[in-house]
Amino acid sequence: MADDRSTDRYAEWAGHILFTTLMIVGVARTVADDGTHALTLVCAGLFAAWYAIGAVWSARGRSDLVIPWVLILTAGWIGLSVVSSDFVWIAFVVAMLCWHFLPRGVAVAVAVVIAATAVTTVRVDTGGFTVGGVIGPLIGIATAVAVTEAFGRITTMVVERDRLVDELIATREQLAERERDAGVLAERERLGGEIHDGTGQSLASIIMLLRAATSPSTSPEQRASQTATALETAQTALAESRRFLRGLDGPQSPAEGLSGALAEQVAALSHDGVPTVFAEHGVPGLLPEPVQVALQRTVQEALLNVRRHAGARSAAVTLTHLPGEVHLDIVDDGVGMDPDNPSPAGDHTAGSGFGLRAMRARIRSCSGELTVESTPGDGTTIHVNVPIERH
Repeated sequence: MADDRSTDRYAEWAGHILFTTLMIVGVARTVADDGTHALTLVCAGLFAAWYAIGAVWSARGRSDLVIPWVLILTAGWIGLSVVSSDFVWIAFVVAMLCWHFLPRGVAVAVAVVIAATAVTTVRVDTGGFTVGGVIGPLIGIATAVAVTEAFGRITTMVVERDRLVDELIATREQLAERERDAGVLAERERLGGEIHDGTGQSLASIIMLLRAATSPSTSPEQRASQTATALETAQTALAESRRFLRGLDGPQSPAEGLSGALAEQVAALSHDGVPTVFAEHGVPGLLPEPVQVALQRTVQEALLNVRRHAGARSAAVTLTHLPGEVHLDIVDDGVGMDPDNPSPAGDHTAGSGFGLRAMRARIRSCSGELTVESTPGDGTTIHVNVPIERH
């Protein structure tokens, strides 16, 4: 992509070619005329030399010298036109330079002077004012000014377009970087949720079972049962971790079905000393695997927190199938909490920790909604509503 400086260089070289052509024509006409031409040729040489000096300054970016150069060049052209009318048509180049480099107010005044000088010079050369002698120079000067103005606006548009393109490219790169960062954070959140909901909960269950098994007040029968349950939980966690490390997205839908998995979790909590019931209403339909996993994990997380923090005497899990949606409720009669300002003592389901975020993230991924109703000392209710597409 050519920059604005390259565009200016093309215009400058076009101006140099036009100036050189008009100078050659003027010198040729001067030499062809009868009489002494020494003064005219000397003035033409000085004028051309001054133009060349200014062209070098402009090419080197000496903007501080360009305005004086243009003004002196204009004065030199006026003097050269007085000496010989053969150089009057260089007014086109001078007008273009003035309109390009001078401030707009000064450029207008200088353009008027150039036009007046050109008309006067033609009058002197033709011996009087004629329509062609007046309109010709005026149209020429006006055309030079219009072309220069149009080129300047086009150049400005090109520069603005390049700037916008650069900004667009930079914005696109920033968006791509943010998308990469968001992808990394999302994957980190997903991995954290899998570890928390899977291996983390299994380890917490194992610790609680082993603590109960090693308690002096535990009977030998209970100790054996709790130890066997801890071993089975450890084996399940190991298998799930291996499957997860192979790149699978967490647990698959339970082989015994969602109802069987929830009933098994409820039975485990009852076995741990918190009587819990499971009820299912409606006609069970075929639930997508992500929905089954999300509901299973939600119940697992909620019951684990009931066991660890709620201090509940009982709990209930209800799964309700309705046309086009499925509802899940987990209710306990524990210590409760303030959902808007959960405290560590009462944060068993809806605190500000990772467990609640993981539950809500899973339900949101299924286009569902999770709400928490709780007050301190009055238990907690978690309600989940997930829409189901029917095909």
